[in-house]
Parts: sequence; structure tokens; C-alpha cells
Amino acid sequence: MDELEPTVELTVPIAALVNAVGQLAIHYPLVSHAEAWRTLMAELAQREIRLVPARPIVLACRHYDALPFDVKVVLRGW
Repeated sequence: MDELEPTVELTVPIAALVNAVGQLAIHYPLVSHAEAWRTLMAELAQREIRLVPARPIVLACRHYDALPFDVKVVLRGW
């Protein structure tokens, strides 16, 4: 039986999400962080058009761990 990949769940306010996307954009997101970029951009788009209420963002731990430190700081609210 396949094991599920460990994930991290982040509760991120819209302002912090916008900031994190801006920080990540500096680090060539489509080359180095494609999965995290797609996840964050999809959540941002849904919140901006109010398609769904704010919900936790779920990333695979390996994708979260690969993010630049400054992006993790914004996502975690440190």
C-alpha cells in the first residue's frame, strides 16, 4: 500500500499570501518551486474572486521545505 506524502497545513491571511507570492516571485518560482507556486497562486486567485472562503493551504512537506526562508517566514507569520 502506498503511503501518503506528509503535508504541512498553513493558515494564511490574504495580505500574507499576497506578500508570500511576491517574495516567491523573486526566486524563479516556475523553475525551482513550481508546485508551491501553483498552489499559492490558485489559492490567491480563489480568494480574490471570492470563489471560496479562506481555507488552510496544504503543501507537501518537501515543497514547503524547499521554499526560500523569507517566503516561509511570511507564510508562517513569524
